[in-house]
Amino acid sequence: MAPRGSFDDEYGYDEDDFNNSHFDDEFSLDDDDDDVLGGKGGFGPDDDEEVNLPYEGELFNEMLSKLHGTLIMYGEDDPKLMDLQTELLQVDADKLGTATDDMFYLEEASNIAKVLKKHVNESPKIKEIHDNFMKDIIRFSDESAEGHIGDYYLEDEE
Repeated sequence: MAPRGSFDDEYGYDEDDFNNSHFDDEFSLDDDDDDVLGGKGGFGPDDDEEVNLPYEGELFNEMLSKLHGTLIMYGEDDPKLMDLQTELLQVDADKLGTATDDMFYLEEASNIAKVLKKHVNESPKIKEIHDNFMKDIIRFSDESAEGHIGDYYLEDEE
């Protein structure tokens, strides 16, 4: 059998089809006419703009942000905080791909609090971080609780 010299095969396309713009229009993904869900969803870039986490998820993410922000902001000058940050990052790395990924947010926050509590006696800064973190943990059971106000779990020492 002789090799084919063109694209004119069982699909019915030839080289002219590939060189014309109508071929691009036929297979365009930009077409809004093909919205099979009728505007009620899909996998477009706009669908990822707002993630509806439960209250616990938002609280947990806020607590993680405060904790890691604190350790980054204040840890440069304090080797104990750097060690704590390393341990917390190692705990995160160890749990990846395991059943602990499915933990509840409160359970995950409690595990972080246990790590903090182990180091409370090493530094007054770690004790302050632990105490302020615990104020936010209370918010899991009492949404009206004030928790720790601020972007970091340590206050400036100025």
